[in-house]
Amino acid sequence: MRTKVIIDPKVNVYYASFYIQGLYYKFGRKNVVFNSRPFKTINNRLVNFNFIVVNSNNIETKFSISFDDSFEIKEECYEWCDVYGNVNTNWNETSIEFRKKLVSLAPSFGIQLWNLSDTFHYVISNYFKSEINSNLKKFVGKYKRQYVTRLPLNEYCKKMTIDNYIFHVSTLWPSNEWVMNDEFVNKARANFITICKSIPEIHFEGGFYYSGKYPLNERYRNMIFNNFLPVDKYIEKLQKSSLVFNTPAWLNCNGWKLGEYMALGKAIISTPLFNDLPAPLIHGEHIHFVENDVEQIKSAILLILQDDTYRHKLEKGSRMYWEQYASPIKSLELLGL
Repeated sequence: MRTKVIIDPKVNVYYASFYIQGLYYKFGRKNVVFNSRPFKTINNRLVNFNFIVVNSNNIETKFSISFDDSFEIKEECYEWCDVYGNVNTNWNETSIEFRKKLVSLAPSFGIQLWNLSDTFHYVISNYFKSEINSNLKKFVGKYKRQYVTRLPLNEYCKKMTIDNYIFHVSTLWPSNEWVMNDEFVNKARANFITICKSIPEIHFEGGFYYSGKYPLNERYRNMIFNNFLPVDKYIEKLQKSSLVFNTPAWLNCNGWKLGEYMALGKAIISTPLFNDLPAPLIHGEHIHFVENDVEQIKSAILLILQDDTYRHKLEKGSRMYWEQYASPIKSLELLGL
């Protein structure tokens, strides 16, 4: 008997696509199936990516992966599974009762998993396999987003950079007294954008992406990036950028950008991370850490632009980390597969 993988058809494929690709790589697509039956005891089946691996001896192992912004454990999924992976593990904030099954994963990102015809096939078949009690529009929307707004994993590769060209587009997050994005995420990104624009030698392109869903913070009005960029052009510009800038994102999570930057083999400047990774990112080897301080950020930018040896070291280091800890295959291996 071959190893078989059973995936909950209610899965949010936009977020789980990264891991489904890993399962395809590891076990073969024909051995990965969607079936609701083993997951019916879980009340909220959308919060995590739940799947079961049945080995050649017919022994089942249940896995649950949290791709949520919060480090908090989904208790129902934790109780159901044998192994619990979390892209935003925070060991200091996690109680002992939830540590036994917990595995820290590197940040993932959504990818285009299927072509158009396969996307259409899976959205129809998985909707009906999900007992047809899901919101049809939202269900279809997740499949549409994985096809239209993401790229296949093989497009995330290192390419030649352009000297003194820096590209950065990131979300302008809403901020309030509970989620203080202005003081952390938005301010750090604004500092980086301002510094890049202030250095004459730099050809900077980018700014804040503003969705329009929330009132615009006037502090950042002159930093809004109004050009529409399809995902292929966005990745192409990142590949050409001499360096990239990372911060923790919503709720201080390890955002998709960090995973993308490592896959692209970029020289990364980053403010300190809040959550844990499978292994630490080492300053000067995998990444260049700075505090959210104008002088530190500026010094880091100039150092990387002026020292090709150091830039190449960071590029090699970030891609090496991806290959050792963060790719879909390595993420599954961390879970014990």
